[in-house]
Amino acid sequence: MEYLYAEQLKGKRVTLTITGVEQKEIIGDGGRKSIGFVVLFKETKKKLVVTGATVRRQLAMACQSENPDEYTGKQVVLYPVTSTRSISGQAIRIALPEHAA
Repeated sequence: MEYLYAEQLKGKRVTLTITGVEQKEIIGDGGRKSIGFVVLFKETKKKLVVTGATVRRQLAMACQSENPDEYTGKQVVLYPVTSTRSISGQAIRIALPEHAA
């Protein structure tokens, strides 16, 4: 698997450093298309796909910018939450690291 999924976080908060953000068209389950981001990290080869408004807003808040070109080098915390909209019953959320707050 090349992408990060909430269940891979095993209930823990994980701090990662962004090495790049690629804007691209994402084709989801059922063929639904949306414009989103693929976020790359220093600590893992796995990528985070961001398509929803909630996670997109959390990413912008954690990176303290609306501009994805400014996300490289920023640290973010990924953590799992319960989700009724996800097949696995979990979704990833993003927060600012505590040391940056």
